[in-house]
Amino acid sequence: MQLARPKTWLAVTLVMMSALVIRAIADDNSSKANTPSDAKTPADKKPATSDKAPAKKPVVVDAAKYDAEPIAPKREAAAIKFAQQHHSELAELLSRLKASHPEQYTKALRELDKTRERLEKTKDNDADRYAILLREWQLDSRVRLLAARLTMSTSEELETELRQVLTERHDVRLQLLTYDREKSKTRLQKFDEQIAEHVQNRVTNIDREFDRIKKSAETRKKPAAKPVPKRIGDKDK
Repeated sequence: MQLARPKTWLAVTLVMMSALVIRAIADDNSSKANTPSDAKTPADKKPATSDKAPAKKPVVVDAAKYDAEPIAPKREAAAIKFAQQHHSELAELLSRLKASHPEQYTKALRELDKTRERLEKTKDNDADRYAILLREWQLDSRVRLLAARLTMSTSEELETELRQVLTERHDVRLQLLTYDREKSKTRLQKFDEQIAEHVQNRVTNIDREFDRIKKSAETRKKPAAKPVPKRIGDKDK
């Protein structure tokens, strides 16, 4: 019989939703791959020395330290509000995480804030695309939470829900691709119209631009009119 894990452990799984973890794993694997496993220096050979001063090492920003720093209250409030509006379960887990694991809370909140900012920029430019991306993010988040729950306990109900969410996410991604393709068609059509206009009005456009530049140049050439000096004895009229 397996012992039940603490409920607060589920909150820690929010870190799984952060790209920071993925990057950390990738960096760790990369460093291991680049380190020789059996590299040894022969006893009878000394490593080559150089008279040159050692090059200064570049300053490396401590990403872990940065991620642990408190986020600005205004951005924190915006991120929490975003979660409450669009993913209530995530907002609840963040609240638990803040009390039990402050550092992990800060990391998760920073990633959430980046997502919020990216999506809201999209909303300003394209509200329809924003709606699709928002739904995709909600489903991505839901998949990660269900995956975390499956590591705690397996049940047919959880597996069924996971499959349903994966199916919906697949369809939403297809919807996004279809939408982007249609937008590309519209952009291509505008390019075709502009190309046709340039071809059709080639001479007219060149003549118009030539006349404008020539007229501007002639205007600059004209000297300013000098005032006529007054002669002694002339009366002001």
